[in-house]
Amino acid sequence: MARFATTVNSPAPAEEVFSYLAAFDNIAEWDPGVSQAVQVDRGPVGPGTAFDLVSVIGPFSVPLRYEVVEYGPGRRIALRAETADFVSYDVITVEETESGSAATYDADLSLRGLRRPADPLLRLLFAVIGRRAEAGLRKRLATLPSAVAA
Repeated sequence: MARFATTVNSPAPAEEVFSYLAAFDNIAEWDPGVSQAVQVDRGPVGPGTAFDLVSVIGPFSVPLRYEVVEYGPGRRIALRAETADFVSYDVITVEETESGSAATYDADLSLRGLRRPADPLLRLLFAVIGRRAEAGLRKRLATLPSAVAA
């Protein structure tokens, strides 16, 4: 299993940061490994809400459907995507801080079946992908208040 976790601070209030990140179709704005993302069903985000993403890994485009499997309004959201090759489980939590908020993104990626022996290679690749996503998230959350106010 590959895992990447990071905590990113933002000057924006926790409620705004959570709303932004829970609308998981926003991931295409900050994660360079995602070329597109859309919410499948309209309406408020909650358990069962689905998002279709296209993840780009080198020359490959991988379509994924993430579904919200756990939702704690304003605080925590867990999403799961499953393909024949792997399972992705992402948890986002947001907490209020003295200077705004802190968002923690924790992603687990598990290979399935005959692909499992490639886990060590996946861990290395996922670390690179995770650092790029972290940099994009840091940049986006630093400017979130101005985007929310616009």
